[in-house]
Amino acid sequence: MSARPILRRCVSCRQLLDRRLLLRVIRLPAKQVVLDEGMGRSAYLCASRECLEEARRRKKLQRALRCQVADSIHTALQQRLEESRAAASEAR
Repeated sequence: MSARPILRRCVSCRQLLDRRLLLRVIRLPAKQVVLDEGMGRSAYLCASRECLEEARRRKKLQRALRCQVADSIHTALQQRLEESRAAASEAR
């Protein structure tokens, strides 16, 4: 018996994917925005440069989380994206 994947929608491209393939941004109850830790209102982004740039340009994370998202969060997401690409190229 295999477990069914839990699907979430990217706020940028609106594609449904397994949540393990997406980057998670969370708004905590104190209106603090963090990555991958805690319980609260969540928004998911594809691990692609296009989705990240589109989300930043059109303020998709702010709309989904209903609060301001600091530039440091966008920078951290971009760093994670670059790290995952570097790890993938090393694996080859």
